[in-house]
Amino acid sequence: MEEITNNKNTMDKQPLVSIIVITYNSSKYVLETLESAKAQTYQNIELIVSDDCSTDNTVEICKEWIEKNKERFVRTELITAEKNTGIPANCNRGVKAAQGEWVKLIAGDDILYNNCIEANIEYAKKNPSSKLILSKMKLFDDNIKKNIGESSLKDHILFKHPINPSLQRQWLLNDYFGNTPTLFIKRDIFDFVQFDETIFYMEDYPFALNVTKKGFYFEYFDKTTIKYRIHDNSICMSHSQKKLFNDFYVKKRIFYTKYIYPEISIIGRIFMSIEYYRKKIIDKLGLNKNNLVCKLISAGTYRISPYFLYNKLKIHESEKQIRTTLKK
Repeated sequence: MEEITNNKNTMDKQPLVSIIVITYNSSKYVLETLESAKAQTYQNIELIVSDDCSTDNTVEICKEWIEKNKERFVRTELITAEKNTGIPANCNRGVKAAQGEWVKLIAGDDILYNNCIEANIEYAKKNPSSKLILSKMKLFDDNIKKNIGESSLKDHILFKHPINPSLQRQWLLNDYFGNTPTLFIKRDIFDFVQFDETIFYMEDYPFALNVTKKGFYFEYFDKTTIKYRIHDNSICMSHSQKKLFNDFYVKKRIFYTKYIYPEISIIGRIFMSIEYYRKKIIDKLGLNKNNLVCKLISAGTYRISPYFLYNKLKIHESEKQIRTTLKK
């Protein structure tokens, strides 16, 4: 009885964290994701699974697992949809149900390190103004034990010094830090910004641009918190790993048209259009993406494309502007 009381007192002193598992046809991997939530060293957690009308048995798997493991969490909830609405809408449903002070969204095929929540809360306590926290992540394929790299922002200029949101936003318009699967979000952020449901396939990049536009900024600590799975069914590989010009790339152009084009020059828009059709032409060749010749053609034509050169120039300009600001 004393041990139970001590655990409760400890949890009362901890902010509630909402782990939100975002699923769609995730039956192959979701148990690993759920087990990683259960294994957290941090105790005061609620678990929410938000499913986007899966056509496999994802919901049944999650429902059974939650029933067996619900005592581990302060609260559990399984949200389902009557039709497929896209990643951003699915995220918004999960966030709307969340009661925690902090939110950790994770895809139903990725894995939380055991100390993921604890490490983020420790950082937040040391940096009480934090609202958007990024960290390091490991990349792996279907074999959970096989690492294929890591993504660290340790040497990224945006995180070497305190920086203002407008400069982060300027950088994001030209380039994107890809560690958003690690993002740990203060719940009150969503009082100002939600995920853009008009960009069906993509939630993180529009969200990053919108929060920086509202005056919020990202922080980073160099500790691995997430294992990010790369496989043929990943959304960025959607529908065909063999096709260079896959469905995700088509949808991504909608994002660029809405978010990037209005804030760049006409020259930049032209170069982005050239890049779009460069990809389309390569796709029309009918070459397999895993074919070495295709890889060489793709890489070679990209390296000399106007878009590549323009983007490198804009990133250089952003970096120069950041360094100038930091010296003041």
